[in-house]
Amino acid sequence: MNWRECKLIALQTMFSNEGADINADDSNQDYIDAMPGKANEAMQQLATVGRPILKQFQIAIETGAEEAVTEEKVTLPAAEVRYKLKLTAYCPRFRCLEPQRLMLDSGGVYDQADDWDLEGDDVLVLPGNITGTYTIWYAAYPQVIDAGTPDDTVIELAPEAAALIPLYIAAELYKEDELAMATMFRNEFEDGLAKLQLSYAASGGAFRCGRTRNTTGWW
Repeated sequence: MNWRECKLIALQTMFSNEGADINADDSNQDYIDAMPGKANEAMQQLATVGRPILKQFQIAIETGAEEAVTEEKVTLPAAEVRYKLKLTAYCPRFRCLEPQRLMLDSGGVYDQADDWDLEGDDVLVLPGNITGTYTIWYAAYPQVIDAGTPDDTVIELAPEAAALIPLYIAAELYKEDELAMATMFRNEFEDGLAKLQLSYAASGGAFRCGRTRNTTGWW
């Protein structure tokens, strides 16, 4: 779903648009102007309590390497130190780390990393004397929609989550005009959110943010 489709479906849900394209006029312009904020509210709920937006980042520790950073990876030289990496500085829209999804490829073995720590919410501590490539999976905050967002911008949520955004928008914007209808839309959104939570958990995709140290103590 892109942003234009999201707005169009919300307008159609509120019976405020005719045709297969957005026809802005005096009857619906206020709705359109208010949509970015309500879309952001919906996406925050869907991404934090419904189905998370999962992204990955890699950290490579290599003998003789020079420090280098790209959008997908940071490379560090092997050394007798403990590296502290502020994940919000490297990972776009970082929200939280799922400890069971911190993996290490070292010496031909790919498994969960053992020796690491998490300081605060986002500072990952790794030993500099273990060479290999760490792959971290993290939950990201959703993108931010504003008045200048192009219509062809793709909503970065799973399709089943993105489909609920127009319902939330309609529920919020229709309250002053048709409270009964707005309440129905909100109930449909909440029902969809609950089903999204259940289907994601049933698929084995439960994402647990927090800290879990495999070796010395956080459980």
